[in-house]
Amino acid sequence: MSYPKFIIDKKKLKNNAMNALKMCNNLGIEAVGVVKAVNGLDKVIEILIEAGFKTLASSRLSQLKKIKEINPNILTYDLRIPMLSEVDELVSCADISLNSSLEVLKELNRVASEQNKVHGVIIMTECGDLREGIFDEEELLNTVCTIEKELKNLHLLGIGTNLGCYGSIMPTPEKMMELISKADKVSEAIGRRIEVVSGGASTSLPLVAKETMPKGITQLRIGDALYISDLDDCFDYKVFSDDDEAFTLQAEIIELKDKPSHPIGTIAVDAFGNKKEYEDKGIRRRALLAVGRQDLGDCLHLRPLDPNVEVIGGSSDHTILDITESEHCYKIGDIVSFHVMYENLLMLSQSEYVEKEYI
Repeated sequence: MSYPKFIIDKKKLKNNAMNALKMCNNLGIEAVGVVKAVNGLDKVIEILIEAGFKTLASSRLSQLKKIKEINPNILTYDLRIPMLSEVDELVSCADISLNSSLEVLKELNRVASEQNKVHGVIIMTECGDLREGIFDEEELLNTVCTIEKELKNLHLLGIGTNLGCYGSIMPTPEKMMELISKADKVSEAIGRRIEVVSGGASTSLPLVAKETMPKGITQLRIGDALYISDLDDCFDYKVFSDDDEAFTLQAEIIELKDKPSHPIGTIAVDAFGNKKEYEDKGIRRRALLAVGRQDLGDCLHLRPLDPNVEVIGGSSDHTILDITESEHCYKIGDIVSFHVMYENLLMLSQSEYVEKEYI
């Protein structure tokens, strides 16, 4: 056995993906499956296709190429605004891309013409999160009109927005109505109804689940809601139960000691430059695991399956647990299991030091 190990339950993943897809389909919303968070793992791509996804997305072109190799009939969707240096490669492997700049769009049109293709584009517009997207309405209308009238090797599919990734702005019915209003203006400006109004990512899914998503949103780009159960507490929504989690991290205990809970000496910063505060709880039973931030990102996002175990910190190679309250008598060599959050999923999926096992 090799640890740390990332276990992926294929049946649970397929069921969770099918449920999300059905939830969107019931409201006439296209669900685009995002594979970036799982590093475009081959078997995960295959499971999403089996679940019924017709369009898969990533911000990494190598993952879009892999999708086409697995199934050339699946539409591929580039999530990140294209770099000018990658437009040739992008048009060759992506059917659709998100865009916000005419300079890039003109290059995409040129390359699509050279490759004898028509490339689908969705223009990103700002609704307040302030990551990518056109903020000025006049610029938005000028951009879509230029595509429609002049860039013959691009097909303007519609517009989209991003919420919650940078500015922490919640997707709300009001924000969706703001996007729909912009979509109506775009449709009027180009003289036809646009096909796609892309209302964000997994953080918009609670609006679908609670049936508060305004009519007029036609697409969501769903990634982490396919893989992990908890959307942030502020969204007040659990995608599926803990028992249906498809991804589990297993890590081995390499040290068990009773130690003070407060470091001793002059406190500076940790290995990552963070100045931290520590609560003094006296002597506690601690377990040291052979997995760390190089493998999984922030260890404090791990969710132990043993409810009486607390993750208290870690470093690049180690995760530290407080096991004082646990009813289980842990020993060196024991395996501790965790469910994960988004950052952990992202890092564990791509770490070459973490074995992947499908069950």
